[in-house]
Amino acid sequence: MKHVRVVLFCVAAMTFMTTSAGCRQQQIFPKKLSNETFLAAAELAYEKFQPDEIGKPIIDHQLITQPLSTKVHNNLSGYRLLSAKMINGNHGAIALKNVKTNSIIFSFSGLRSINLQAIYLKLADFQPPTNQTSPVVVDDEGTVAYDWVRSVLKQKKNANSSIYLTGHSFGGYIAQYVGYRLNESNKNKYPIIQGVTFNALGILLDNQDKKLHNKTVALQKAYKPIFTNYIIMGDPLDYANGTFFKEITGYTLQHLGNTNYITVDEKYKTALQALNQGNDMWTRASKLRPLYPYHSLTEFEKVFWK
Repeated sequence: MKHVRVVLFCVAAMTFMTTSAGCRQQQIFPKKLSNETFLAAAELAYEKFQPDEIGKPIIDHQLITQPLSTKVHNNLSGYRLLSAKMINGNHGAIALKNVKTNSIIFSFSGLRSINLQAIYLKLADFQPPTNQTSPVVVDDEGTVAYDWVRSVLKQKKNANSSIYLTGHSFGGYIAQYVGYRLNESNKNKYPIIQGVTFNALGILLDNQDKKLHNKTVALQKAYKPIFTNYIIMGDPLDYANGTFFKEITGYTLQHLGNTNYITVDEKYKTALQALNQGNDMWTRASKLRPLYPYHSLTEFEKVFWK
């Protein structure tokens, strides 16, 4: 009888271990998403969603045109529209949820049109920070977006969801800012798996001040495992950051995490040569138009949607 008990115990132990291993194998762990998936989500932030679409599969949205439609079906077929919001009337913001993987993609659009005068006024209104303890630039639209994201994540059905962030242009700034706030303010509470932006505005101030520069560099390195920021060579926003913004404010804006430059073609070099021939800021700004196409998400389609 003693030997029988030993055998039964061994069988039970092996069964438990096998079952436990099986459960572990069935667990779905967060994974990195592809660049083309993030690009599809970034383009969707510019779509106009109706209130009755909340909760419905994203592939049911009727207004999507090619090639975005195909990429949504290929990469986002498992996602539903969890929430949609306009931020201060300027930027579209959407949350896409995959129930199977319990993951949420937050995506933010940029401004719907480029207005040089509006950009100039925004830059001219910039006030250099006093007693700067953090190099992170705080903008009202970023704060509104962060509060919206928090409200979505606080819902019981979204508990423990894995978080992905993306955005284009100023929407890329918002994505970085939200990621920073979530990570710094809520350690380990909201797991940010990955962030990818396209022609984004940076969020970290930098200049000749050594202390500020060191803080910026430290934050960039800390977020390299999370954020990748793609910029097309010749992007006018990137050019303006290193020239107009620097001339007006004395600062440049750096990105959170990695910054990867992409060359689509080299026609931008001619446009840049023309820009650099003028001394007056407005003279140079008036010559920015040939660079406008390089700011479009269409340029990224040539790279990631081959």
